[in-house]
Formats: sequence, structure tokens, C-alpha cells
Amino acid sequence: MLSKIDIDFILGLTTEYLPSVLKEIGFDSTVKEPGHTYGERVEEKLVERLSLYDNTKFTLPNSKRSMQDLNFNKNFINIKFGYRKSGQPNMVSFNRLSTSFLSGEIDSYYIISIDGFDNKICMFDLYQHLDYTNTNLGTGQTMLKEKKFFEYFDQEKNYTITKKDVILKLKDISQKSHRSHIELREQQEQNRQEQFNAKLQLL
Repeated sequence: MLSKIDIDFILGLTTEYLPSVLKEIGFDSTVKEPGHTYGERVEEKLVERLSLYDNTKFTLPNSKRSMQDLNFNKNFINIKFGYRKSGQPNMVSFNRLSTSFLSGEIDSYYIISIDGFDNKICMFDLYQHLDYTNTNLGTGQTMLKEKKFFEYFDQEKNYTITKKDVILKLKDISQKSHRSHIELREQQEQNRQEQFNAKLQLL
């Protein structure tokens, strides 16, 4: 887990680099869905800048399919760029979020959130804010409820919770998402059967 000093340091570097990164990639807010259009390029360029600043503290993951974009002293960081953030973007696979925590591989999962509309940047540990996520076991993804989250989040506040509380929240999310997924699949199958039966009656 990172200290507030570490988080402030990373936020400071990100804030410093962002304007030149946006200029370098030719960011244009007038294109359709600028967050999707430029997101990956912004994230990749920031990772490059941070790792060049100090490649002993900022290190790259072993695989491009890793759940993090970057490590800081072995703490996982995922960078998320968007524009007028008020949706539900994917954060990470729920299975990875759960198994990585339960195995002890990580005790935190940091998100650097950047809004290209006003260049607002914040950084938070997703495990501390699971109440502001939505998990879909159909896609397997955990998403952030951005509007509600950003209305409540305060960068200066300490949201630290215990490992037990994190596990209890993950357990509850898994149970509720599983039930919701099963109910949806059952409803879809019922609808299909009704369509099949209606068609058969016409034959």
C-alpha cells in the first residue's frame, strides 16, 4: 500500500506531464468520443514518461495482459483516461481483483483517473471504494460508477479499511453479481422458449 506522500508524488508527476503528453499525441477534444479515441495513447505515453523518470521505482508489468499499467515500488497502478467522466468504465476483471488480493500478491490496486475535459487528476485504491463499483459476471468486469464516485471522493481524505472488510465486500459483490447473472440468464432462456413455442404453434 502506498503512503500519502507517495500518492502526492505520483499525482504531482502526472499533473506535470499531462499537458505535454496531450500535446504530443495531438489530443483533440472535438472528435467523437475523445476519451475512447485517445485513452490508450495517453495511458501509454504517461507510463513511458513515469518509467523514464525513475525506472527503479516505476517499473513495467511482466506482460501486456497484466492487470496494471505500471508498478510503483511493486504496487499496481492502472491509468484511466476519459472525457467528462460520468459513465461506468471497466477497471479490472473481478476474478483478478479477488484472487490477487486473496493470494496476497497485492494489498491495493491504485487507479490514476484523468479527465481530459478539465485535466482533473485523482488517484485512489479501488479496494477502498468497492461500494462505488458495479460488477457484471457476464463480462467478468468490475466497473466504476464515476458520477457517484467523483461526487463523494476527496483526495485528502483517508479511506483506509481493513483486509477483512475488503474480503467481506468482495464476497458480497460476488454473491450478488452471481445471483443477478443467473436471474438474467434464466429470464433470457424463458424468453427464448416462449418465442420457440409461439413459432411452433404457427406450424
